[in-house]
Amino acid sequence: MPTAFLISFFKKFTMKRFLIISMACLQAMLFTACHSAHNHDEHADEHGHADEHGHADEHGHEHGADEISFSPEQAKAAGLQVTKLQASEFAEVVEVSGRVLPAPGAEATVSATMAGVISFATGELTDGMSVRNGQPLFRINAANMADGNPAAAAQAELQAARTALDRAERLAKDQIISARELEDARLRFATAQTTAKSLGGASQTRTVGANMNGYVKNVMVKPGDYVSAGQPLATVTQNNRLQLRADVPERYYTLLPNITTANFRMAYEETNRTYALSELGGRLVSKGKSSNDSSFFVPVTFEFNNRGNIVPGSLAQVFLKGATRQGVLAVPNEAITEVQGLYFVYLQIHPDAYRKQEVKLGATDGVRTEITQGLKAGDPVVTKGATQVRLAANATVIPEGHSH
Repeated sequence: MPTAFLISFFKKFTMKRFLIISMACLQAMLFTACHSAHNHDEHADEHGHADEHGHADEHGHEHGADEISFSPEQAKAAGLQVTKLQASEFAEVVEVSGRVLPAPGAEATVSATMAGVISFATGELTDGMSVRNGQPLFRINAANMADGNPAAAAQAELQAARTALDRAERLAKDQIISARELEDARLRFATAQTTAKSLGGASQTRTVGANMNGYVKNVMVKPGDYVSAGQPLATVTQNNRLQLRADVPERYYTLLPNITTANFRMAYEETNRTYALSELGGRLVSKGKSSNDSSFFVPVTFEFNNRGNIVPGSLAQVFLKGATRQGVLAVPNEAITEVQGLYFVYLQIHPDAYRKQEVKLGATDGVRTEITQGLKAGDPVVTKGATQVRLAANATVIPEGHSH
């Protein structure tokens, strides 16, 4: 048999065998795919009707891909609160900076009554310490001063002036000295008497006490310092009545007539706690009629009771409240979460499912924020515990009963 014929026959036999093997492999792959699809359908039937958009839970509720599972038990443990949104009143708000100040008459300065070296009457004197009226705070010692004890010197001068006046009166009676010399002696005595009285005797030490009940606001000296008569030593504040001064930019001047109250936050508090003047016995004291030449701000001043731990002199974020508007959709600030500059609230879809809803914000009074877009009246909004729902949304949890 020719060699060329054998080669041709071998090629045809090999190709036919290859085609048979390929067809068998293809049939096996199709069978496997059909069997897998059948198993998937059975898996879906075990858990309810599932579609390409989500799955059904054990209660029969279908969950979309954008829904967040959060069971009633989890909601109760997290203190979740859901409120149906309703239109309500909302005041016009002007957000400005401000400062908390002590109310007039609520502070007093403790001053040195003579010159000398200062020491604390008690072992320690610190800011914030409670004191009572008349309680000794400082001691002043003039014993080691280079020019001597000024109180003792004043007493010596008073005695000399008294002796000189007695002598002048006797001489004037006999007309030995003129009336002018007598008058000079009387003036010297009066001056010495006033000085000695102000220094309070010839003692080399003097105790200086608090002049009102309250708290030590700041101590201006330290033990060992030299002080002169009249020098401020400390400030005592009652701290029970404070003022809130809001600095309003000139562009908001036309809104000032409508301002009646305010909310505020303290700059040093990290919790963003908001204080309402209406809850602190607050009242409007004054509104500025013009701005300062150097600051271009118009002051608005309120007064309120210090029922918290508010520190006078601290900076504050102030939400001035003016005329009210009706029919405004607003939610508590804690209902709002922020992600990369976008704002969201969470809506309850089922008792065990929630959905994230993007919203557009309007004004805020520090407690509630106006929603201008994204919500409608009647929407069930998570008003407390939104952070827990957000954490649940970020968690990667395989629904119970699903295993692959």
